[in-house]
Amino acid sequence: MTVTLKSVGTFAALFLVGVAPAIAAPQQVGVVAKVDRQAVASQSGQARDMAPQGPVFFKDMIRTGAESRLEAKLADDTVLTLGENGRLTVDDFVYKPGAQGGKLALSVARGAFLFVGGKIEGPTGGNVAIKTAVGTLGVRGTTVWGGAIDGGYGVLVLDGEVMLKTKRGSVLMRKGQGTMVYKGRAPEAAAPWPDDRTKRAVATVTISEQAQFVPTLNR
Repeated sequence: MTVTLKSVGTFAALFLVGVAPAIAAPQQVGVVAKVDRQAVASQSGQARDMAPQGPVFFKDMIRTGAESRLEAKLADDTVLTLGENGRLTVDDFVYKPGAQGGKLALSVARGAFLFVGGKIEGPTGGNVAIKTAVGTLGVRGTTVWGGAIDGGYGVLVLDGEVMLKTKRGSVLMRKGQGTMVYKGRAPEAAAPWPDDRTKRAVATVTISEQAQFVPTLNR
């Protein structure tokens, strides 16, 4: 069965997953792997705590609190980590279990994130887009970090390659390269980051082994 979920064409998506529109329920696209402190998801006016091993649904708006982290694993083995005060939504998810390829679109409106690609990326890539505060990332065979750092917005490619497209220009980055985007400017040329900046970026999405989930809604 192919899971096909999009922000438009809702009726068709419901038909494909075998759910009648009259009784439509949010469709699960992944699971929460880890949470440090606070994380909440909201959808259709309803909010819930995102506890470890809990579901991730299509179109969830996922939010993390101060000093909080969340790691989620999608059905195709994509792994998403969201740093503190973050906000992330799965906008598009097309995946056939056991197959390579499909389509994945994410929006990261706030906070630092780490994306580790799964089966949707496929052997040729080009199936994943991540919308950020400064532009859209097209990823290929990728592990990529993004977030605010050093007075701007940074993108660092840890594996694979990423094309960042903004209103003022584009830049292609390969493994070990990053860019910075400052307000009103085009992205800087791809180049290795200083070790200190890289370490600080990674720290924003690192989840402690002593991570402890703190419910905020259902106490």
